[in-house]
Amino acid sequence: MAREAALKEAVEKTFLTVLKETFGENLISVMIYGSYVSIDFVPGVSDINILVLLEKSDSSQIRALGQKAHRMMRKYRITPLILTRAEFRNSSDVFPMEYMDIADKNWVLFGDDETRSLSLKKRNLRHQLEERLRGSVASLRQIFMASRGNKRLLRHNMKILYGPLKAICKGLLRLQGAKEIPTEGQKIIDMVARSYKVDCEPLQHLRRLRGGEKRDAFQLSGDVLLTLQKLISVVDQMKVRN
Repeated sequence: MAREAALKEAVEKTFLTVLKETFGENLISVMIYGSYVSIDFVPGVSDINILVLLEKSDSSQIRALGQKAHRMMRKYRITPLILTRAEFRNSSDVFPMEYMDIADKNWVLFGDDETRSLSLKKRNLRHQLEERLRGSVASLRQIFMASRGNKRLLRHNMKILYGPLKAICKGLLRLQGAKEIPTEGQKIIDMVARSYKVDCEPLQHLRRLRGGEKRDAFQLSGDVLLTLQKLISVVDQMKVRN
Protein backbone atom coordinates (compact mmCIF):
# COMPACT_ATOMS: atom_id res chain seq x y z
CA MET A 1 0.00 0.00 0.00
CA ALA A 2 2.84 2.38 0.84
CA ARG A 3 4.39 1.76 -2.58
CA GLU A 4 1.09 2.46 -4.34
CA ALA A 5 0.59 5.64 -2.33
CA ALA A 6 4.09 6.83 -3.23
CA LEU A 7 3.44 6.13 -6.89
CA LYS A 8 0.14 8.00 -6.82
CA GLU A 9 1.74 10.97 -5.07
CA ALA A 10 4.60 11.08 -7.57
CA VAL A 11 2.43 10.83 -10.68
CA GLU A 12 -0.66 12.83 -9.80
CA LYS A 13 0.87 15.54 -7.63
CA THR A 14 4.65 15.87 -7.83
CA PHE A 15 4.99 15.37 -11.60
CA LEU A 16 1.99 17.63 -12.22
CA THR A 17 3.61 20.34 -10.12
CA VAL A 18 6.80 20.05 -12.18
CA LEU A 19 4.76 20.39 -15.38
CA LYS A 20 3.03 23.53 -14.10
CA GLU A 21 6.29 25.09 -12.94
CA THR A 22 8.05 24.23 -16.20
CA PHE A 23 5.43 25.26 -18.76
CA GLY A 24 3.51 27.93 -16.84
CA GLU A 25 0.80 29.60 -18.92
CA ASN A 26 1.85 27.54 -21.94
CA LEU A 27 0.33 24.43 -20.32
CA ILE A 28 -3.22 23.72 -21.56
CA SER A 29 -4.10 20.21 -20.42
CA VAL A 30 -2.63 17.18 -18.61
CA MET A 31 -4.40 13.83 -18.95
CA ILE A 32 -3.44 10.33 -17.79
CA TYR A 33 -4.51 7.46 -20.03
CA GLY A 34 -3.60 3.84 -20.74
CA SER A 35 -3.17 1.02 -18.24
CA TYR A 36 -2.74 3.40 -15.27
CA VAL A 37 -6.47 4.17 -15.46
CA SER A 38 -7.45 0.50 -15.84
CA ILE A 39 -7.23 -2.57 -13.63
CA ASP A 40 -4.41 -4.06 -15.72
CA PHE A 41 -1.79 -1.64 -14.38
CA VAL A 42 1.32 -3.39 -13.01
CA PRO A 43 3.69 -1.08 -11.04
CA GLY A 44 7.24 -1.35 -12.32
CA VAL A 45 6.13 -3.03 -15.55
CA SER A 46 3.43 -0.80 -17.03
CA ASP A 47 4.27 2.59 -18.49
CA ILE A 48 2.39 5.58 -17.10
CA ASN A 49 1.11 7.47 -20.14
CA ILE A 50 0.50 11.19 -19.70
CA LEU A 51 -0.72 13.50 -22.45
CA VAL A 52 0.68 17.01 -22.07
CA LEU A 53 -0.87 19.64 -24.34
CA LEU A 54 0.78 23.00 -24.87
CA GLU A 55 -0.33 26.21 -26.55
CA LYS A 56 2.94 26.42 -28.46
CA SER A 57 6.09 24.35 -28.83
CA ASP A 58 8.98 25.60 -26.71
CA SER A 59 12.13 23.47 -26.92
CA SER A 60 13.74 25.21 -23.94
CA GLN A 61 10.79 24.30 -21.72
CA ILE A 62 10.83 20.69 -22.90
CA ARG A 63 14.56 20.44 -22.20
CA ALA A 64 13.92 21.90 -18.74
CA LEU A 65 11.33 19.19 -18.06
CA GLY A 66 13.89 16.53 -18.90
CA GLN A 67 16.42 18.09 -16.54
CA LYS A 68 13.96 18.40 -13.66
CA ALA A 69 12.03 15.15 -13.96
CA HIS A 70 14.24 12.57 -15.71
CA ARG A 71 14.87 10.58 -12.53
CA MET A 72 11.21 10.55 -11.59
CA MET A 73 10.17 9.53 -15.11
CA ARG A 74 12.68 6.69 -15.15
CA LYS A 75 11.81 5.47 -11.65
CA TYR A 76 8.05 5.37 -12.19
CA ARG A 77 8.09 4.66 -15.96
CA ILE A 78 6.31 7.95 -16.69
CA THR A 79 6.01 8.46 -20.44
CA PRO A 80 4.79 11.95 -21.35
CA LEU A 81 3.37 12.59 -24.82
CA ILE A 82 3.97 16.29 -25.44
CA LEU A 83 1.99 17.98 -28.23
CA THR A 84 0.63 21.39 -29.00
CA ARG A 85 -3.15 21.60 -29.02
CA ALA A 86 -3.08 22.21 -32.79
CA GLU A 87 -0.88 19.14 -33.34
CA PHE A 88 -3.24 17.02 -31.26
CA ARG A 89 -6.32 18.11 -33.16
CA ASN A 90 -4.71 17.86 -36.60
CA SER A 91 -3.27 14.36 -36.09
CA SER A 92 -6.50 12.55 -35.25
CA ASP A 93 -6.51 10.98 -38.72
CA VAL A 94 -3.02 9.57 -38.14
CA PHE A 95 -3.42 8.23 -34.58
CA PRO A 96 -7.13 7.34 -34.25
CA MET A 97 -6.40 4.20 -32.22
CA GLU A 98 -4.52 6.06 -29.49
CA TYR A 99 -6.86 9.04 -29.49
CA MET A 100 -9.99 6.87 -29.29
CA ASP A 101 -8.39 5.08 -26.35
CA ILE A 102 -7.59 8.37 -24.62
CA ALA A 103 -11.09 9.70 -25.32
CA ASP A 104 -12.68 6.52 -23.96
CA LYS A 105 -10.95 6.57 -20.59
CA ASN A 106 -8.71 9.22 -19.07
CA TRP A 107 -8.14 11.22 -15.94
CA VAL A 108 -7.82 14.97 -16.41
CA LEU A 109 -5.24 16.28 -13.96
CA PHE A 110 -5.20 19.82 -15.34
CA GLY A 111 -7.25 21.82 -17.84
CA ASP A 112 -10.03 20.30 -19.96
CA ASP A 113 -10.63 17.02 -21.76
CA GLU A 114 -9.34 18.05 -25.19
CA THR A 115 -10.44 14.76 -26.79
CA ARG A 116 -13.93 16.26 -27.13
CA SER A 117 -12.68 18.43 -29.98
CA LEU A 118 -11.38 15.51 -32.07
CA SER A 119 -12.86 14.10 -35.29
CA LEU A 120 -12.14 10.36 -35.33
CA LYS A 121 -12.93 8.17 -38.37
CA LYS A 122 -13.19 4.38 -38.59
CA ARG A 123 -11.53 4.25 -42.00
CA ASN A 124 -8.43 5.85 -40.51
CA LEU A 125 -8.62 3.42 -37.61
CA ARG A 126 -8.66 0.41 -39.96
CA HIS A 127 -5.52 1.56 -41.74
CA GLN A 128 -3.70 2.22 -38.50
CA LEU A 129 -4.71 -1.12 -37.00
CA GLU A 130 -3.37 -3.01 -39.99
CA GLU A 131 -0.12 -1.04 -39.74
CA ARG A 132 0.18 -1.74 -36.00
CA LEU A 133 -0.62 -5.44 -36.40
CA ARG A 134 1.99 -5.83 -39.12
CA GLY A 135 4.43 -3.82 -37.03
CA SER A 136 3.78 -6.12 -34.07
CA VAL A 137 4.59 -9.15 -36.21
CA ALA A 138 7.87 -7.52 -37.24
CA SER A 139 8.61 -6.59 -33.61
CA LEU A 140 7.91 -10.13 -32.44
CA ARG A 141 10.37 -11.50 -34.96
CA GLN A 142 12.93 -8.98 -33.74
CA ILE A 143 12.27 -10.23 -30.21
CA PHE A 144 12.95 -13.80 -31.38
CA MET A 145 16.38 -12.78 -32.66
CA ALA A 146 17.23 -10.51 -29.74
CA SER A 147 16.53 -13.29 -27.22
CA ARG A 148 19.40 -15.38 -28.68
CA GLY A 149 17.67 -18.53 -27.48
CA ASN A 150 17.50 -17.22 -23.91
CA LYS A 151 14.07 -18.09 -22.44
CA ARG A 152 14.32 -15.56 -19.62
CA LEU A 153 15.13 -12.71 -22.01
CA LEU A 154 12.37 -13.78 -24.40
CA ARG A 155 9.88 -13.96 -21.53
CA HIS A 156 10.82 -10.43 -20.41
CA ASN A 157 10.40 -8.98 -23.89
CA MET A 158 7.10 -10.80 -24.40
CA LYS A 159 5.74 -9.19 -21.23
CA ILE A 160 6.50 -5.76 -22.66
CA LEU A 161 4.67 -6.67 -25.88
CA TYR A 162 1.38 -7.22 -24.05
CA GLY A 163 0.61 -3.53 -23.50
CA PRO A 164 0.73 -2.54 -27.19
CA LEU A 165 -1.26 -5.64 -28.15
CA LYS A 166 -3.95 -4.83 -25.62
CA ALA A 167 -4.26 -1.35 -27.16
CA ILE A 168 -4.59 -2.93 -30.60
CA CYS A 169 -7.32 -5.24 -29.32
CA LYS A 170 -9.32 -2.28 -28.02
CA GLY A 171 -8.94 -0.64 -31.42
CA LEU A 172 -10.19 -3.81 -33.09
CA LEU A 173 -13.34 -3.72 -30.96
CA ARG A 174 -13.97 -0.07 -31.84
CA LEU A 175 -13.54 -0.92 -35.51
CA GLN A 176 -16.35 -3.46 -35.11
CA GLY A 177 -18.57 -0.81 -33.54
CA ALA A 178 -18.41 -1.96 -29.91
CA LYS A 179 -20.24 0.61 -27.79
CA GLU A 180 -18.46 -0.27 -24.56
CA ILE A 181 -14.87 -1.46 -24.24
CA PRO A 182 -14.05 -3.48 -21.09
CA THR A 183 -11.10 -2.41 -18.97
CA GLU A 184 -10.07 -5.97 -18.15
CA GLY A 185 -7.62 -7.54 -20.59
CA GLN A 186 -9.30 -10.94 -20.37
CA LYS A 187 -12.69 -9.57 -21.44
CA ILE A 188 -11.16 -7.45 -24.21
CA ILE A 189 -9.39 -10.46 -25.73
CA ASP A 190 -12.51 -12.63 -25.42
CA MET A 191 -14.54 -10.00 -27.28
CA VAL A 192 -11.94 -9.80 -30.06
CA ALA A 193 -12.00 -13.59 -30.44
CA ARG A 194 -15.80 -13.58 -30.79
CA SER A 195 -15.98 -10.52 -33.06
CA TYR A 196 -13.24 -11.62 -35.46
CA LYS A 197 -13.71 -15.39 -35.13
CA VAL A 198 -10.02 -15.87 -34.41
CA ASP A 199 -8.50 -18.05 -31.70
CA CYS A 200 -7.00 -15.48 -29.32
CA GLU A 201 -6.10 -17.86 -26.50
CA PRO A 202 -2.36 -17.17 -27.04
CA LEU A 203 -3.06 -13.52 -26.16
CA GLN A 204 -4.72 -14.70 -22.94
CA HIS A 205 -1.60 -16.73 -22.17
CA LEU A 206 0.51 -13.64 -22.83
CA ARG A 207 -1.69 -11.68 -20.41
CA ARG A 208 -1.16 -14.34 -17.74
CA LEU A 209 2.59 -14.37 -18.41
CA ARG A 210 2.68 -10.64 -17.76
CA GLY A 211 0.78 -11.24 -14.53
CA GLY A 212 3.47 -13.64 -13.30
CA GLU A 213 2.24 -17.02 -14.52
CA LYS A 214 4.93 -19.31 -15.92
CA ARG A 215 4.72 -20.14 -19.62
CA ASP A 216 6.97 -21.72 -22.23
CA ALA A 217 8.18 -18.50 -23.86
CA PHE A 218 9.26 -20.21 -27.08
CA GLN A 219 5.89 -21.89 -27.63
CA LEU A 220 3.95 -18.81 -26.60
CA SER A 221 5.83 -16.46 -28.91
CA GLY A 222 5.10 -18.71 -31.89
CA ASP A 223 1.43 -18.99 -30.97
CA VAL A 224 1.06 -15.22 -30.56
CA LEU A 225 2.64 -14.71 -33.97
CA LEU A 226 0.07 -17.01 -35.61
CA THR A 227 -2.80 -15.16 -33.89
CA LEU A 228 -1.54 -11.80 -35.12
CA GLN A 229 -1.22 -13.09 -38.67
CA LYS A 230 -4.83 -14.33 -38.58
CA LEU A 231 -6.08 -10.96 -37.31
CA ILE A 232 -4.17 -9.19 -40.07
CA SER A 233 -5.88 -11.36 -42.66
CA VAL A 234 -9.33 -10.43 -41.34
CA VAL A 235 -8.63 -6.69 -40.97
CA ASP A 236 -7.05 -6.55 -44.42
CA GLN A 237 -10.34 -7.68 -46.01
CA MET A 238 -12.65 -5.38 -44.04
CA LYS A 239 -14.53 -2.62 -45.82
CA VAL A 240 -15.08 0.52 -43.74
CA ARG A 241 -17.00 3.54 -45.02
CA ASN A 242 -16.78 6.45 -42.61
